[in-house]
Amino acid sequence: MACSDFQDRFKGYPKEDTVINLESATSNEIADALSRLAHIAVVGDDWEFLDPDDLCTVHVIDQAANQQWPLQLRGAQFALHRDSHTQNYYAIMKHGKTPALGPDGQPLRLFETASYHDVFFAEGYLQALAEKCEFPQSLNAAASSPAPS
Repeated sequence: MACSDFQDRFKGYPKEDTVINLESATSNEIADALSRLAHIAVVGDDWEFLDPDDLCTVHVIDQAANQQWPLQLRGAQFALHRDSHTQNYYAIMKHGKTPALGPDGQPLRLFETASYHDVFFAEGYLQALAEKCEFPQSLNAAASSPAPS
């Protein structure tokens, strides 16, 4: 296999590991981390806050299909499941007991892959975004507070 073939096969995948501190990261930095997980995203490949004053509505943009899904983070919870047929792990968003639904009327799968590890990290990023929406001041204060001695 030629080097260019190898590079084409991995286009879009992260080229290095990125460590992100969810307590001190901004909502935009966390959304960027979700965008770097595009290889396991089901609904889109770019996560953006289109209104800088609204950190509770994240837009998931599918650039290839020229579509976007606004996701309301206020009151959102995320859950990991395993598909009984494919054995893939996937993450969904819920408000209370009601899952966010996709165009097919089924729970909207935000991320899906055979690797529990990847979906686990995506779910953690999603939960951090929801927490920053609900409690923006407390997380920022905790991140800037000095450590107890």
